[in-house]
Amino acid sequence: MNALLAFPIYFRRPAAGAYAANTAAMDWFVIATLCFFFFLLGCIATAAWVIWKRSTRPAPHVKLLMELEESDEDHLIRNADEKPAKEPPQRDPWEKEPEWWKQ
Repeated sequence: MNALLAFPIYFRRPAAGAYAANTAAMDWFVIATLCFFFFLLGCIATAAWVIWKRSTRPAPHVKLLMELEESDEDHLIRNADEKPAKEPPQRDPWEKEPEWWKQ
């Protein structure tokens, strides 16, 4: 490939001999700024990809904690502790009432 087509800004000479000594420095500043911009864009894209990857596939210990939180057994235990027993315990027909002596 022709080097003139690869970097047309660097090899470009202003018309009518208006070339200055700092023209190459200005061109390199533009190239360096673009390189830095694309480097930062890559860093931001990498950070976004890492955040997405960690949120969709959590670590095994975090996944276990999430499963334990959603488990039915834990939910049943919490509900059993919260609501008191409303029904009296079932008795056999031959048992007397608990407070039979107060009558």
